[in-house]
Amino acid sequence: MVIKTLSKWVVAVLFFVLVGTTCADGAEKNITIAISPCTDVVMSFKKFNPLVTYLKEQTGLDISMVVPMDSEDFERDIKSGAIDFALQDPNVYVMFASLYDKDTLIRALTSEGGTSQSGVVIAREDSNINQLGDLTGKTVMFGPKLSAARWVAAKLLFEQNGINIDKDLKAYSNGRCCEDIAFNVHLKAVDAGVVCDHFLEDHSKKQKELGVEIKPIRVIARTGPVSTKVFAARLGTSKSTIAQINEALLRLDKNKPAHAKILSSAELGGFQRSRDEDYDNIRMLIEGKR
Repeated sequence: MVIKTLSKWVVAVLFFVLVGTTCADGAEKNITIAISPCTDVVMSFKKFNPLVTYLKEQTGLDISMVVPMDSEDFERDIKSGAIDFALQDPNVYVMFASLYDKDTLIRALTSEGGTSQSGVVIAREDSNINQLGDLTGKTVMFGPKLSAARWVAAKLLFEQNGINIDKDLKAYSNGRCCEDIAFNVHLKAVDAGVVCDHFLEDHSKKQKELGVEIKPIRVIARTGPVSTKVFAARLGTSKSTIAQINEALLRLDKNKPAHAKILSSAELGGFQRSRDEDYDNIRMLIEGKR
């Protein structure tokens, strides 16, 4: 626990060093945005630093970023008031929905402008794994346990196909970013992995840009769609502060070059308003009713 907490607040310190700790009027606003990570702390900081810097510039507020590494960290910090806003997967949002201002929710869009995404199960093309049933007795790397598509929906996918991940797999683990999971599949460290559906196209582009040749990957299954990330404000956060930050996020336009860089870094396509009811599907998924 000490290590996790230290890592999280190291990110906050790094952010203060890079972008400053006071607003133009000299008053500290102490607005904290938590990012639910899909990768390690340092990579999460790099991905979302441009977005948080943009919000600081647009609002004039003193904003810092933290990266809680598990739901216990998340719950403790939001209940204590250490977190003002959170950008999180929908399964994390529904866990703590009672702690948020439900009238001010907005959601992230995919790079293509969609409001849902899926996980895909991948294996090496030169393997004898062609369908989920072939994974019995094999090793699988899922995404982080805070991931809706790569853990929650992926577990359901396996269950629906008659695979108990605790009994029928040789072993499973929870990896971090899609790139690391795919690399573990490539190196044969695991037989299969679960990555985001948008990752494969992005991965292919990066390979071409770097001139790297990696053995082709085969998609053997796809999860059902789940909602994209939710941006929510903690109950009790100033309405004017919420309005400033939400409006700045809603102004982001991927067709504007400067904005495109910010969104591309965070692997997002923009933001739009949403409602608590939009996440009833993830509630049903978690409760096993889908």
